[in-house]
Amino acid sequence: MKYALIDADVVVQVQPYFETGFIEAPDGVICGWLWDGDVFTPAPPPPPVIPAAVTRRQARQALLLAGLLADVQPAIDAIPDPVQRGLAQIEWDDSQMFERHRPLLIALATALGLDAAALDALFVTAEAL
Repeated sequence: MKYALIDADVVVQVQPYFETGFIEAPDGVICGWLWDGDVFTPAPPPPPVIPAAVTRRQARQALLLAGLLADVQPAIDAIPDPVQRGLAQIEWDDSQMFERHRPLLIALATALGLDAAALDALFVTAEAL
């Protein structure tokens, strides 16, 4: 048997002997586990870190895997303002890195039907490639 010290419903210390303030905990409980007053449970995994930028290769491969690569050029072509369309084309053709928070990238993602969560997931996928 082990004993755990709880702070704000989180196990912050585990030891093999009792001290005041510690509660009995089953084997396997480690720091970071949660305590709801009755049961210990593992903490949920942290949310994935959304990369701020990915390389051109990573972005294109992630778009291909998502079935969206062929839709990028038509989305650029559909931009009505010729200056904005030209800027978008240059950014698509010449960027070596794609930054998650660039306004153009967000606009293109929206045109491709991606919301913020889907764009984040695409960046996570891209970073792993």
